[in-house]
Amino acid sequence: MLALTSCGQDGNSFRIRGSFSDMQAGQLYIYNLSGDEARIDTLTLQAGRFLYRGQASRVKPCILVLPNGMEQVIFVGPGEDLTYTATANDLKSYTVKGSDENHLMNQFRQDTYDQNPTELTATARSYIQEHPHTQAAIYLLDQYFVQNENVSATETTELLRVIKQKQPHSHYLLDLESKIAIAEQGQPGKTLPNPLLVQKDKTSTPLWHQTKEYNLIALWSTWQSGGYDVLWKLRSASGKYKDTDSLRIVAISLDIQRYRWEDAIRPDTVNGIEHYCDGLAFESPAIRHLGIDAVPLYLLTDKNHQVLERSRDVQGIDKMLEKYLGKESNTP
Repeated sequence: MLALTSCGQDGNSFRIRGSFSDMQAGQLYIYNLSGDEARIDTLTLQAGRFLYRGQASRVKPCILVLPNGMEQVIFVGPGEDLTYTATANDLKSYTVKGSDENHLMNQFRQDTYDQNPTELTATARSYIQEHPHTQAAIYLLDQYFVQNENVSATETTELLRVIKQKQPHSHYLLDLESKIAIAEQGQPGKTLPNPLLVQKDKTSTPLWHQTKEYNLIALWSTWQSGGYDVLWKLRSASGKYKDTDSLRIVAISLDIQRYRWEDAIRPDTVNGIEHYCDGLAFESPAIRHLGIDAVPLYLLTDKNHQVLERSRDVQGIDKMLEKYLGKESNTP
């Protein structure tokens, strides 16, 4: 059983004791995106159990990434001793005991277990309005509104205002507001910045060291569900448009274990896809510069680096490229 300890002040430690039914071994990731306390760790599941120790100066969400890429939220805080339980054949029904924030999220998962996306968004809205003083409300705002391409900015802003009335000085809310502002630069019509990207040989190069009429920028990871779908789509696009000089394909990985990234991209040595990874995941300066807080994600820009399209719908890459490059898809 692996125990990880983060640096921090005395009295701010927390512990998560986890157990799975019907899953004995595997590698897990746990990360948080909370400002100066942002970090990502790896832990190993042995005999169906794990133990994670960390530091938190305030209540914040940690994201547990399972071997199948599924993400689950666990709220942690100073001095908390939390118990996580899950069943491998029903991972949506996991529970976390030991704090009011996690109790609220347990109830939310129960209430939304069988809901479709529209119903789920409506329930999230109700929870935010009923519990605006909680950190869970900020998490729900981020997951179901900020990251939801089908929700208007007006509604997101109104819900943010509701929470801010109750938590005007919340570090988590201020972090989220900052991310929203940074993410605006990656929206259609905006011009993408020029962060430094780390190549396979660990040298750095600016994103815009070259440009073409269209530039497809894909963010992905091997540990995230859908990551390999991104690679498949990029390889398909590279082959489809290889006879043109109009499309540049850039793949930026958020992997923290470079050997996994290198294994995944090994078939791409000659197909024209540019691959980058600095091993820092969401802590990467380049990722923060681009305002990325969720993967997979792709952006299409023009030759002036202005964003034309932005989406998390990986399956939509083919149709999106056909729209701009005017070539019929040969993929099923």
